[in-house]
Amino acid sequence: MSVLSLALIAPLASAALTDPADPTPAPKADHVTDTSQLPSGWQKSGDRIVTYDGDGTGLHVLVADAADAYKWHTAATLSEPGIDTDQWIGQTCVTGSGDRAVVVYAPRQAVNDQQGFQQGAFAAVVDLADGTVTKLPELVSLAYFNPGCGDGEQAVLTRPQGSGTQLLTVDARKGQLVRQQTVAGQLTSAVPFGDRIAAALGDSVVSVDAKGATSTLARTGGTPFRLVPDAHSGLAYQVPAGKKVQVRRVTSTGSDRLLGTGALGALAVHGNGGRVFVTGTDAEDAVKTLPRSWRTLDVPAAAEVSTTGGLALTSVGNGIEAAGGRKAAPDIAQPVGIGAVLPGSDSTVDFTVKPKISRKSQGAEQSPALSDGVHTDSVTPADDDPSTSTTDPDRACAVTRNDPKLQSLQPSAAQVEWATDLAVQGKLDVRRRSGWNGSELPSYTPQGLFPSTALKGGGRVPAQIMLGVLSQESNLLQASSRAAAGESGNFIQGGYYGNAGSVHTVNWAAADCGYGIAQVTSGMAKADTTYTAEQQQAITVDYAANIAAGLQILQDKWNQLYDKGLLVNGGDPKYLENWWLALWAYNSGFNLPSSTDASAPWGLGWFNNPANGLYPADRKMFLSSGYDDARNPNLWTYPERVLGWAAYSQQKTDPATGATVRAFTVGDWPAGAPAAEPAHDVFCEPTVNDCDISKPHKVEGSSQPEGPCQRDDFKCWWNQPVSWTDCTATCGTEVLKYAVTDPEPKVAAPHPAACASTLPANALIVDDVPNTVKFRVGSANPCAGERNWISRGTLTFTFGSAQQNGATVYPSKIDFHQLGAGFGGHFWLTHTRVPSYTDSVVTGTWTPDRKVLGSAEVLVHLPDHEANTPSAKYRIDLGDGTVVEKTISQDTGGKNAWVSLGSYEFKGTPSVSLGSATADGTGDASIAWDALAFVPQQK
Repeated sequence: MSVLSLALIAPLASAALTDPADPTPAPKADHVTDTSQLPSGWQKSGDRIVTYDGDGTGLHVLVADAADAYKWHTAATLSEPGIDTDQWIGQTCVTGSGDRAVVVYAPRQAVNDQQGFQQGAFAAVVDLADGTVTKLPELVSLAYFNPGCGDGEQAVLTRPQGSGTQLLTVDARKGQLVRQQTVAGQLTSAVPFGDRIAAALGDSVVSVDAKGATSTLARTGGTPFRLVPDAHSGLAYQVPAGKKVQVRRVTSTGSDRLLGTGALGALAVHGNGGRVFVTGTDAEDAVKTLPRSWRTLDVPAAAEVSTTGGLALTSVGNGIEAAGGRKAAPDIAQPVGIGAVLPGSDSTVDFTVKPKISRKSQGAEQSPALSDGVHTDSVTPADDDPSTSTTDPDRACAVTRNDPKLQSLQPSAAQVEWATDLAVQGKLDVRRRSGWNGSELPSYTPQGLFPSTALKGGGRVPAQIMLGVLSQESNLLQASSRAAAGESGNFIQGGYYGNAGSVHTVNWAAADCGYGIAQVTSGMAKADTTYTAEQQQAITVDYAANIAAGLQILQDKWNQLYDKGLLVNGGDPKYLENWWLALWAYNSGFNLPSSTDASAPWGLGWFNNPANGLYPADRKMFLSSGYDDARNPNLWTYPERVLGWAAYSQQKTDPATGATVRAFTVGDWPAGAPAAEPAHDVFCEPTVNDCDISKPHKVEGSSQPEGPCQRDDFKCWWNQPVSWTDCTATCGTEVLKYAVTDPEPKVAAPHPAACASTLPANALIVDDVPNTVKFRVGSANPCAGERNWISRGTLTFTFGSAQQNGATVYPSKIDFHQLGAGFGGHFWLTHTRVPSYTDSVVTGTWTPDRKVLGSAEVLVHLPDHEANTPSAKYRIDLGDGTVVEKTISQDTGGKNAWVSLGSYEFKGTPSVSLGSATADGTGDASIAWDALAFVPQQK
């Protein structure tokens, strides 16, 4: 359930959309059109606002300057080649000069994996003036406080390192890491502070010198967070105190002062370049005495503030962060809606920004944090030659990618909810006929292969819990996000190649075999015999079977915890909150008691404990403030995210009205979902798991300083029943949409296949797959009665390779894909790269099964999507060794079309080759292989 892995402020309170059934009209301007709203002298103001938003094309760093009436532009778009994701996430901080941003970014799936979250995010420095991107050579944490900027041009990045924390100091002006230190304990909210680093460590604000030695600046009654240096050797910070939060200031000499108190979540400190802003609608009353360079702003506490406080953003989003079944074109940046207020006035401003991705930018180049990797010996290859097979004979996972007979059908949101509703009732017994979706599977039913497991103690899994899991694991996707609902493609996968995000690395020993909508991992390794081959293939191709298997895993987690007495609020499974511990175990596992040491820790791991300092202390329930929360899912633990989806749903576009609506039915809460959430310290008890938020203390004999988790090894594992609410009064319950007798919903693919040939009857067609491949959409044959041709030849491939640790591997397959569309219902694609990337190059060659003598026209079929390179160079062998080249654009304007490559005199068995290496290849433009035809010319 992973990929690779890490925020600066608490989630924005959405001013745009708190009820997904109430669409907000999109604003039109990318700047302030009524400049009378701006303060006098705005034309000479140095104020700058920097924000970010992500989609499938990357994390967009967006900038607007007051002197340009806050006209937005894209400074950079950050992504990594070869990572298949529907959304990039991350966060930024701005250096003291306002000239540079330090950015942490990762694919959305990283938050589902502890290793990915803590040590798998990329980092970069972006020059906000010219867009220059300098990627940094280390992977870091996705925690909400990363990165942390100071009042100058330095920033600090963090990541866990064993029982300590590694601090990486960045000189943004040089674009270099200038210092690396490892400090004992869990440090959070680290920022440059003078010539040192300030950070939170347990119940203290500490200073770290150049040698890594720590000294205490202030002791507090809770864990400090959100540290901001000011211009006068002071440090602003916040401390939670029950349901309150304190705003404090400590100096470099250790003089600490309380400046104000407010409700937790009602106040926040922000800053840039030595300026500190205290935000909150009651900030002025709460913090009456302000140090120099401090200001209060009457704006929502979680607003993003510009460098001098002239503009505050209250909402940022593109509308697809929680899109679920909605399909956004993966190569097209999505418009971003931004809501803002002008502090000190009643004026609000709405913007729409269309991110523009510069093809000259280094934002899409591979990060130096991804080396060529270490490849351990492969699984013993099958008979297929991996250099020419589209599949991966040397893989570590059970089911290969790029097998035309094992494509995953992308479900609609309605189909997902239908399958979930029936599965939790134990009635997902729809009959899949033999050969379903073009596979070679025999007939089966999803819960015939994966029967529902009875819960110990009675009851069943609520539908909204399972829908929340599917939302978090895969965004409701069974297939790659390249496939629209009703279309087939490769299964959505996490770490299939074990490449940790590198498009140049294959490491089968590190493969994570998560498959499909529930990211089923257990039993999906090639060497694992938990499932039969039939079950493994059904998990891959069929979303309903995948949901049934994922439900089994969740049921097993409940039963495992039940056996150990780990129940929530009395343990009635009909209440959604009572699945908290099972969700915790579903994501990060359950550590069994030691059979030899009764005193050894056991239970649920520290990573998903809400008390963990990786998550902001003043966060509200996930999505309760609006869908902007989906920009930064890393601010919440896994159970919090699942319950948020269960309460607020994903989003989709109603095809009839175009309105944004809920993707699935939400649960029912008597007093609203936030009322049933546990406090963040519920799973933090000194006598249970060596955890204490209110009075952190040092464990006797431990070398770790004070902190919520008192253990050097962070094994503050929870292993007791817990109760925090009366579920009859507050907890959520299930709402079913579908009855067990309801049929499977239908879906119409937006890219219908071109089934029939429109070429002359004598055309010699060479398809991209053999005639034995059957095009099916579920049980249906969309081409029934229309196919009037057969393929007379073959399309063969050669794949770019690399030598890694003495073994030959094929990184070119990482970004190689198939889709169930185009001519005959199938085509292949990858993305163009410059020829020097030899390990990324794919070459396909069409060869007919007979000679062609005399004049013939060559036509290539181009699909209506996922083919847009302007530089497709075809090499046409005339049959006698003579080669002619023809370069065309593959962009057909969204139509399935035959495009002529010209007419030639052939003198034998011809062939036509197309490679993905182009002079303008940046990894962005897609290049496709579909059918090709030779049409003899009449003399």
